[in-house]
Amino acid sequence: MSDMLEEDPFELFKRVEKSITKATGSMERLASEQDNRCRTISDAAEKASRLAVEASDVFSAGKRRLMIWTGLCAAMLVCGGMLGGYWLGRSDGWSQGNAIGHQQALTENAAAAWGNTPSGQLAFQMDKAGLLQALGHCHLPGYEAKYEPKDKRTFCYPTQNASGWSVQP
Repeated sequence: MSDMLEEDPFELFKRVEKSITKATGSMERLASEQDNRCRTISDAAEKASRLAVEASDVFSAGKRRLMIWTGLCAAMLVCGGMLGGYWLGRSDGWSQGNAIGHQQALTENAAAAWGNTPSGQLAFQMDKAGLLQALGHCHLPGYEAKYEPKDKRTFCYPTQNASGWSVQP
């Protein structure tokens, strides 16, 4: 400290001024570097924010598009299943209906052919006289229906008051 006092005050002031100028330059350089770093960080943050917004837009657009395609595919699968089911069902129904119709035609032809036989003609005459249903259900006077447990069927038996009916020779 005594050294400083021995020096010229003007010289001392120049050294202080030089030190302050040097310190000011260093501070300005540090401030400039700090400002550049802040700008770089701000630019990077802005760029990251833009990328996040773009990614969000792409994801929402992709999600919407994905949902549309999923819905369309599901609708096509349902329609395809319905069409396939209709086609198979129609084909099977057509075949089954044809078979049933054919069987009914054969049955009708057989019944018509039997109606032309002597037994068929006799049954027709009995039906016209009102006897065929009564005979078939055992509702004729002098006859009664009895259940036979051994045969597990019902039979028509004449009673003591049974009467006959006319027959053709």
